[in-house]
Amino acid sequence: MTAVEKIKAAAAKLNSDEQYDLFRWWIESDSFKRRQLAALKRDIEEGIEDLENGRYRAYSEADAMRLAEDIGRRGRERLAKIRKSSKE
Repeated sequence: MTAVEKIKAAAAKLNSDEQYDLFRWWIESDSFKRRQLAALKRDIEEGIEDLENGRYRAYSEADAMRLAEDIGRRGRERLAKIRKSSKE
């Protein structure tokens, strides 16, 4: 069993308040913050490179609203499927 698997197994035995405290401790840790910052920097660099190389799509205000509505609709559909499968 890997260390991650051991941690997951141990966390599963905690009550919800303890799980919340563990999660909060983890996201406030310097290690987590460093990883998140590094990932954000990589994403920003990738986005800048895409812009510089013309890999983007311009949207009108109406198109942006339709895109946002579509993303929201698909997200709600995915969430409904997850909730439905967890009840089965």
